[in-house]
Amino acid sequence: MASCQERKRAEREARKKVAQAFKEGAIWRLKLRILTWLMWILLCAEWISTNRVHDGLRMAILAAPWTIGILYCSADWVRDVCWVLMLYIWPQWMLNLIPGERSVRQYMNKYGVVGTRPIEGGGSAVVCTKYGRNLWSGFIKVITDAHNRHQSWGGQFTMEDLRMSGHRCRIKREPMCDGSFANLLLDLATLARLLLVDEFKDSQGDPISYIRELYNLMVSPTVGSCPSKAKKEKFLKFLHNHPAVKSPRAVTILISAVFQAYKSMGQIEKKTVDDLVAKMKFTEDWRVDAALNSLLNKVLLFKYNDPNNTLPSYAPNPSGLFRFLRNFQQHGGDANQGDKKQNISNLEELEYIASYRFSTFISMLIEDLVMELDMQGMLQYAWENYTRA
Repeated sequence: MASCQERKRAEREARKKVAQAFKEGAIWRLKLRILTWLMWILLCAEWISTNRVHDGLRMAILAAPWTIGILYCSADWVRDVCWVLMLYIWPQWMLNLIPGERSVRQYMNKYGVVGTRPIEGGGSAVVCTKYGRNLWSGFIKVITDAHNRHQSWGGQFTMEDLRMSGHRCRIKREPMCDGSFANLLLDLATLARLLLVDEFKDSQGDPISYIRELYNLMVSPTVGSCPSKAKKEKFLKFLHNHPAVKSPRAVTILISAVFQAYKSMGQIEKKTVDDLVAKMKFTEDWRVDAALNSLLNKVLLFKYNDPNNTLPSYAPNPSGLFRFLRNFQQHGGDANQGDKKQNISNLEELEYIASYRFSTFISMLIEDLVMELDMQGMLQYAWENYTRA
């Protein structure tokens, strides 16, 4: 009798242990299932948000968890397949989330650094994308940061030394030279020559708008190798905020704000700006370029009380162009007076039309305002907004 009771007690304890083990195993299986579904959800979200796949494959990925989930409940072999898939996909996905280091060429191929923008009124502009601007501004910052630490490469680095980790720029080679201003200029000149690859050139092989001006500034800077501290600071101030590394919207807003500030200036400050503009040198008549675009030409020929005027209302010198751009900013998008026909499809068009037709003048204007006036006085507010953009 006693042995029978002990046997039953042992069986009950064994059943309890089995039940406890099964319960614990069920809890772990539930946790693993939840983790598996979270992995799938994150995978779908990450692939869809980054546009890594085409629409058909994206929909298949999105539907896969639900399809597999239904099969998961009905067939044991599907469970095994699910775990094999997760063990295969999860490590690869995790590695994809960690930005690997790329060459500049690989970065350009992956993200695209330029794009063609049709311009209302005729023509088109090849413009930098945000990734193209990131390349120039990022490596310029790497070089100037090294200069601030009294280090330099002395211009001794190659295209293979320029590396991209995600969207972060770095120069692989260690800076071994003294961080003098002369060496800084050598580094900037080398960087400009390396980055000015075919992607940043037009069909004729010339640098595209704004990149051309930035390239010239870095290769043939307007300051000497031993400038004063104030002149050096102004040069770097303009370099870090060159129109080439800013969005078209930021540049257009700055120009508009500069013209607004000009209208509000006192007589002395306004004369200083007029003198700066008058000293700019042009080799060609800017009105020829303006006449190639219907919207620019409309402002060029506009004359009060004479709608049939066929002669330009502006002088061919820089002062005439300054006045022309002021008027275009205010009236370039106005509907035609007679039939009220709409001239532009949206205000964004104004960011490209004058800006990319006259990029050289706009770059020279901003540079002179920085180097001569330090963007102070009436210009300070416009400049602060521009640098934060």
